[in-house]
Amino acid sequence: MNEKDDRLYEFRIEYISDNSIGHNFHYYLARNPQEALSYQLEIMDHKHWKIKLIKLEKKCPYSNKWHDESSIINQ
Repeated sequence: MNEKDDRLYEFRIEYISDNSIGHNFHYYLARNPQEALSYQLEIMDHKHWKIKLIKLEKKCPYSNKWHDESSIINQ
């Protein structure tokens, strides 16, 4: 694995829960969207959270904008 493969990106996952009025976010540092989603699913399982995932986004380190990666949620 070269150095480029080890780069971490910031991801945010938007979700809603039954006891919440608005949407909430969790932020992760991960190599790719699959890894960020796996972190979220692991914590949901560990804490027995019943939440609905809405969106997964990756922050571009150059433009400082969020890019939609939500297609991974539906797979």
